[in-house]
Amino acid sequence: MTTPGTDAAALGAIIARTRWLLLDFDGPICSIYAGLPDAVVADKLRKLIPGEIPDDILNTHDPIEVFRYSGTVNDDLAASVEAEMADLEVAAVSGARPTPYIHEVIASARESGRTVGVVSNNSLRAVSAYLDVHDLDGVIALVVARTSHDPALLKPSPYLIDEAVRGLGADLNAVTLVGDSYTDIEAAHLARVFSIGYANKPDKLRRMVELRAGAVVTNMADLALSIRAHNVNPEFLAFVTTEAAALNPCCGQTP
Repeated sequence: MTTPGTDAAALGAIIARTRWLLLDFDGPICSIYAGLPDAVVADKLRKLIPGEIPDDILNTHDPIEVFRYSGTVNDDLAASVEAEMADLEVAAVSGARPTPYIHEVIASARESGRTVGVVSNNSLRAVSAYLDVHDLDGVIALVVARTSHDPALLKPSPYLIDEAVRGLGADLNAVTLVGDSYTDIEAAHLARVFSIGYANKPDKLRRMVELRAGAVVTNMADLALSIRAHNVNPEFLAFVTTEAAALNPCCGQTP
């Protein structure tokens, strides 16, 4: 039985076609700022910005939005803000709270023949540190996360997803991104992969439907159950592997 708000049929249709499952980090995997509030981090980043700051940036609790704004000021400032944000994200790992049922999602995906990767706007250092602490580093095939001080490379840009697809040698027709933010859904559309929205707050469900997420779940348990119900079909796997190899002889090799 699925949680209210989850369309089991739409979810199952996508999972049945998914061979490579990409997870956003903050939201689907954990709440990175559960111990160190995002508002505190955003405020620390604002203190690095000289001069007058627009009201929307002055009032946001989202560190990524402060970082995006710093990129409009100058490149050196963006580099400083990104470095400070990365340090704060790493510091936040010790207080991060795992998302309920995420371990079941990852285990179910692997047991059903799927490959799991992480695609995140958070820093690679923070994501890697969290995965190590929670013994997930050995079950995640690839992590593609923020390593640059260029905000334009972050989702909703498809850049990080494109890098993950290339790194995994994946076929676009069998890739799904699970994300809790609107930018995740937008990035998935731009990268031409399937999307599953994780509506972990009541107001997200309607908006994710409006953004045309392929499916929306309100509880990660629903995702785990759907994955368990849909093992990867060996014939389908052979088909997509053959097709990918024909289109790109380098598929399957990490650049």
